[in-house]
Amino acid sequence: MDAAIAKFSNQLIASALAAVEPRQAVLKALDWDGTQLRCGAWQWAGTGQIIVLGSGKAGAPMAAAVEELLGNRIATGLVVVKDAHRGDVELNHIQLHEASHPTPDQRGLHAAQQIERLLKQAQTDDLVLALISGGASALLPAPAGSISLADLQQLTQLLLACGAPIEHINLLRKHCDRLKGGQFAALAQPASVLSLVISDVVGSPLSSIASGLSVPDSGSFAEAWAMLEHYQLQYQVAASIRDYLQAGMRGLVPAHPNGSEPWWPRVQTSIVARNETAQAAVKQLAQAQGWQVIHEQQPIVGEAQVVGAMLGQRLRQLAASAQQPTLYLAGGETTVNLTGIQAHSRGGRNAELALAAALALDGCPNCQLIALATDGGDGSSPASGAIANGQSIEQARNLGLEPQAFLANHDSYSFWQALGSAIEIGPTLTNVNDLVIGLVW
Repeated sequence: MDAAIAKFSNQLIASALAAVEPRQAVLKALDWDGTQLRCGAWQWAGTGQIIVLGSGKAGAPMAAAVEELLGNRIATGLVVVKDAHRGDVELNHIQLHEASHPTPDQRGLHAAQQIERLLKQAQTDDLVLALISGGASALLPAPAGSISLADLQQLTQLLLACGAPIEHINLLRKHCDRLKGGQFAALAQPASVLSLVISDVVGSPLSSIASGLSVPDSGSFAEAWAMLEHYQLQYQVAASIRDYLQAGMRGLVPAHPNGSEPWWPRVQTSIVARNETAQAAVKQLAQAQGWQVIHEQQPIVGEAQVVGAMLGQRLRQLAASAQQPTLYLAGGETTVNLTGIQAHSRGGRNAELALAAALALDGCPNCQLIALATDGGDGSSPASGAIANGQSIEQARNLGLEPQAFLANHDSYSFWQALGSAIEIGPTLTNVNDLVIGLVW
């Protein structure tokens, strides 16, 4: 790779991540004068306790920002983060608990039980300040009815294996849970609730981010059951899940809060960072350095291999027609159907997208594609994606690697690691979906 392009690529990645750094995002969103807390037009001037609760990959820096701002005014707090996502954060008033992601574990279950108890203790003059970011659904399991943690673990693994998008996964999760689908906010009543959200879902629908902990639930038990049928999982999941969803369909389980409840005016939710924020930073940097920017407004969604091939072809077309250095920019989240995966395979949607793009770019000079998971983690790999260019496939074959076999086996990380083109930056402590950055020069 050209040294100047490599340097520019690193600058683009750094600018994207800096724009959605959680600590700064929270501090920008909040204003505290010692007696009154403001978030945009919302304000709270109560004299009760401030209880900080949350979950997600960005939880540690979000909590650090809140402690920096509110200090001793915080009565208690508990935030659940993914393993290895504490960073160097040290807190005095908020506990940080680690748990497993994407499959929930006993630590997450225990933390959810503690959060549930704290919510139930909140009083009229209290404020529950919720810090929510990507990964919260798995990190905060509170199985409903007779559903066990093992049942939720199996459900999660089945949904991930079949390539279900996060919106579908979270629709099912929330209807098997005691906190999700607005129930977190309901349990906090009669307290005020302010939720600060870093969005990891395409389009930022609040009902899907973290399975809608503190917003009205627009879904239903019938829709959740239909989703099981759509993926033909109704006879593979545990009987407890089938029974609970069917009881909900018959009205034997209370419906989730839907926005009609009289207490919703006490609940405020604000998105403080999203994929578009990162995209804007990339665009600004590129234009400042003289690059033409083609900014794709539609999010990238669908099967990673299909999307990657399409993007590779798109860059080939640009390489043939562009009259000046051009950057193609898009964001979103693809999926991977794990059919054909091998026991040794390591990869993720970004590495797989990049490999499919590399096949389409083969032989194309002066073009490159960056596929980046903004949280620093891509599927089962330790990387956050990969950088593909027109020479990647030739380089691989010179090493005796067959790209199609790696793609078929969903072993994309091993492929990019061998080429030295995996993006390995470690946990970023943020999460706003994925970015695709194409360069033609």
